[in-house]
Amino acid sequence: MSKPQTATAKFLEGSIPKHVMTMTLSSTVGLIGIFMVDLLDMFYLSMLGQEELAAAIGFAGLISFFNISFCIGMSITTGIVTARTLGQKKPDLARSLFSTFHAIAIMLSILIMVLIFPFLQWLLVQVGAKGPTLDFASSYLWIVVPTLPFLASTMCANSGLRSLGEAKLAMYATLSGSLVNAVLDPILIFGFDMGIEGAAWATVVARIVMMIVAIRLLVKTHDFFVKVNLDLILKHSREFFSISIPAILTNLATPIGNAYIVSTVAIYGASAVAGYAIVGRIVPIAFAIVFALSGSIGPIVGQNFGAKVYDRIEQTINFSYLLTAVYSIVMWGLLWLLSPLIVELFSATGDAEVLLSLFLQFTSVMFLFTGITFVSNAVFNNLGNPKYSTVMNWSKATIGTIPFIYLGNQYYGLEGILYGQAAGNFVFGVIAFVSIKIYVARKKGV
Repeated sequence: MSKPQTATAKFLEGSIPKHVMTMTLSSTVGLIGIFMVDLLDMFYLSMLGQEELAAAIGFAGLISFFNISFCIGMSITTGIVTARTLGQKKPDLARSLFSTFHAIAIMLSILIMVLIFPFLQWLLVQVGAKGPTLDFASSYLWIVVPTLPFLASTMCANSGLRSLGEAKLAMYATLSGSLVNAVLDPILIFGFDMGIEGAAWATVVARIVMMIVAIRLLVKTHDFFVKVNLDLILKHSREFFSISIPAILTNLATPIGNAYIVSTVAIYGASAVAGYAIVGRIVPIAFAIVFALSGSIGPIVGQNFGAKVYDRIEQTINFSYLLTAVYSIVMWGLLWLLSPLIVELFSATGDAEVLLSLFLQFTSVMFLFTGITFVSNAVFNNLGNPKYSTVMNWSKATIGTIPFIYLGNQYYGLEGILYGQAAGNFVFGVIAFVSIKIYVARKKGV
């Protein structure tokens, strides 16, 4: 076993575009692995010939995203503080803070899991699930939700790896789970005739594998764990909650906004929900680089903020916006060209075909502005102002969602839901862009 490396701040020097691309591409591979498995779940279940199964994955995914948002918020907190402390050239403190935050995140995830578990079916009913769709979605969640602590541990460990500049190692951890899931999916769904429950059990095993690999990589490469006791938890808990509460609230806004959208789509029936669920699985794969970018720039911004190097922070922001714009426009063109093939691949008909085709050919380009919002939120978080991100996301999930979706639905029916969502993304993308520019200029003292 090789000797663990000394924790250093790698992003205080060197090319910013190179750092951003290296971190982002490594993270993208890992994310595609996760999201591809989700897409395969949808594809395999669509092969069973029941629209209710695809719709159930859509509803279950909405509730899962709500639960996962807690883990994302806690992992963001862990990454922010670790990167910032490394930037201040305090590796021992960074190790202590990481280990403590990781422990707190696991304990909180257990509490959240226990509190939410009894209300899973009620939550599904509230977002519009009913009949066989409700039964399928409930079966899936009852199996998957208890693994929330494993997911929290994995996300925090991967945040620690990225903060250390080890994006490739974080990618390996993520891919390990994705490969396990991809192998088990067809075996359990078709081989053991377990249907949606087979997809759920594959996810359970994958999450456990990811956690084991991520923790082992952190220990082997940087020995980045210290023994955590109650004194350490009490000492650092205030700092943890001061960042994690707004970070969690920021991430909870998205599933709550999506819940309103899904409940509106559900008015049109299972086919429409299935179509929207397929869109929801395509988005993270098609725009994986945009999703990865927002998580990847955090350590770069965080380390340079710890060292008070604002010019490099501004370079990071500008390059990230440029990358988001170029990638989103290119991907929109590809989705347009491939739209007939994708619709056929998922055997989408009726309302499912309407929504899927509309997204692929027109509204997908507006993800550019969602990406700008992602980048801006990541910068606000890592510059020590997560409250800005919280306000931004909740404003988008309410003001930027409900009236736009309502008016779109009233004037254009089912298609108007996607038009309204696209309009809201545009408005808040512009607001996010202007806000971060003003904020960074003030930080620099301009």
